Amino acid sequence: MFTINPDASYDCVFSHPKTRSWNNSIDCCSWNGVHCDETTGQVIELDLRCSQLQGKFHSNSSLFQLSNLKRLDLSYNNFTGSLISPKLGEFLSLTHLDLFGSDFTGFKSSELLECKSMSFKFIYSLCM
Repeated sequence: MFTINPDASYDCVFSHPKTRSWNNSIDCCSWNGVHCDETTGQVIELDLRCSQLQGKFHSNSSLFQLSNLKRLDLSYNNFTGSLISPKLGEFLSLTHLDLFGSDFTGFKSSELLECKSMSFKFIYSLCM
């Protein structure tokens, strides 16, 4: 579970809590930061950079149900103490991953890159 905290995105010039506008009664493809395939309607991009998210990132997150995700940007949030889940390796279509400035811990690039299901064309700005 995440909370909204403006200090969680302190490095961003323009930060805003994109998830605050999300509403379950509206198609998620119209939500701020969510982009869907026009044909299938499946979520293919999730851009939550500078969204003031703070909290633990758990491996049972609903994020991992987005099996057709191509782009994932969680940069400039505060996930201090959260481990990067090996489940990221299950995103077969993922070509863009940005975790820069989100304070994940325990990151080992070799573990992520060695996932057999990983088909990254590139990995951009993995956490510092």
